[in-house]
Amino acid sequence: MRLKPFLYEMSEDVKKRFVAEMKKLGILLTAGILYAIWCSLTGLGIPCVFRLLLGIKCPGCGMTHAAVAMTHLDVAEAFRCNKLSVTVVPMLAVMLLVQEIRYIKTGSRKINIPETVALTIMLALTVAYGILRNLPAQTLEELIRIFPQSLRLG
Repeated sequence: MRLKPFLYEMSEDVKKRFVAEMKKLGILLTAGILYAIWCSLTGLGIPCVFRLLLGIKCPGCGMTHAAVAMTHLDVAEAFRCNKLSVTVVPMLAVMLLVQEIRYIKTGSRKINIPETVALTIMLALTVAYGILRNLPAQTLEELIRIFPQSLRLG
């Protein structure tokens, strides 16, 4: 399907929303690509204010390195840098894509119940990851050892 006939088949409102959203996407992609190039060339990224002030990693710490690793298709390195980069982020990206398509077609940005549930689960995973990644290894090992026992009844 060529883009020009595709655009002719749209109503004027849909065309306007499509063009506006593609402009926003172009700006975001350009900024992301320039930032990735900057990080790759200099090794410098945006420092985490949370880590600077509190001395612990936020759930997003390592996301820049993970994104750079993903540009090299190095999923294992991305996962090592930040577990959310290959778990929650792809789910969120799919949800945003579905949301954008719905907005372009209907003009509505309303979030439905399944999306709300999915976002709640992603938020819970993000909070849990933020807590667990800051626990000492010994505490994590103890939790891993105790957890299966706590699931047993009787």
